[in-house]
Amino acid sequence: MTGKTVLILHNSVTHESTADARDILEQMACVQAALVGRGYRVPTLAIDLRLDAVKALLKEEPPDIVFNLVEAIDDSGQLVPIATALLDHLQIPYTGASTEGLLITGNKILAKQWLRAHGLATADWWDGVSPVPAYPGPGRWITKPVSEDASIGMDDESVVDDFLDVPERVAARETLRKYRWFAERYVEGREINVAVLDGPGGPEVLPIPEIEFVDYPDDKPRIVGYAAKWHDDSFEARNTVRRFVDPVREAALCAELGRVALKCWHIFQLRGYARVDFRVDAEGTPWVLEINANPCISPDAGFAAALEQAGIPYDEGIERIVAVARYG
Repeated sequence: MTGKTVLILHNSVTHESTADARDILEQMACVQAALVGRGYRVPTLAIDLRLDAVKALLKEEPPDIVFNLVEAIDDSGQLVPIATALLDHLQIPYTGASTEGLLITGNKILAKQWLRAHGLATADWWDGVSPVPAYPGPGRWITKPVSEDASIGMDDESVVDDFLDVPERVAARETLRKYRWFAERYVEGREINVAVLDGPGGPEVLPIPEIEFVDYPDDKPRIVGYAAKWHDDSFEARNTVRRFVDPVREAALCAELGRVALKCWHIFQLRGYARVDFRVDAEGTPWVLEINANPCISPDAGFAAALEQAGIPYDEGIERIVAVARYG
């Protein structure tokens, strides 16, 4: 029995919150059960913009480690680094990415700039505020929120056939959802993500899953949108199927995906666990879509599926994340 206290810090949600926000309740319950089973004391604490109250509670009973499950503050993804900045200030170790890592990966435009600066393939983009390029070239584009995860606001209308319609679509999205939006070139190809888990020997690339789009009509965009993730009775949820890439038959692809994922790990100062999302085009080139610094770890999510495929029990994976916790 360790006797250590691991405090789960999480965003404040209720059972009336949206499906993507309520998912944190399941993550909390599963992480708590895993760590209690490993001998830890595991209280929980919700964080909001009343930071003085959170700070006082953390100082009153400082935990040995904080398991950081904060996915939003005041329903805003761009405020996530506030939580770890507070923990840095209090010198309390926490799981997952550093404040700097969360700041960079939490802004998709900034992350893409870093990817380009380090020679990694990521699709062209328009930031939504710069002058519209005069000759963007042919091909489809996809609109996305800059700082929100969980495919919030993503549906078939996110994909735009002609860049001439992109500025109007971005403006419409910002009116509908009060976030900042941008657009990037839509990469036709395979939807693959790579999970990385920290360990005694350093970061380990887990077995690589792919999302297959089953029986999708030719005119339906092959994207993992909000419905695919959160509306269990939708066509998208029923017809997006996870399978694992054959590491023998596609050894070269798996090696390249792993190489790029580990390079992202080091570039973005990731730790504990992470997921890198890719599209692989018809020529076999992996294009980095997003860097997920502290990905969803619900038992039905992709990271947990990769753990299972690797033969790593869920509670062991959670404890490995805890083992490398630190602040700063």
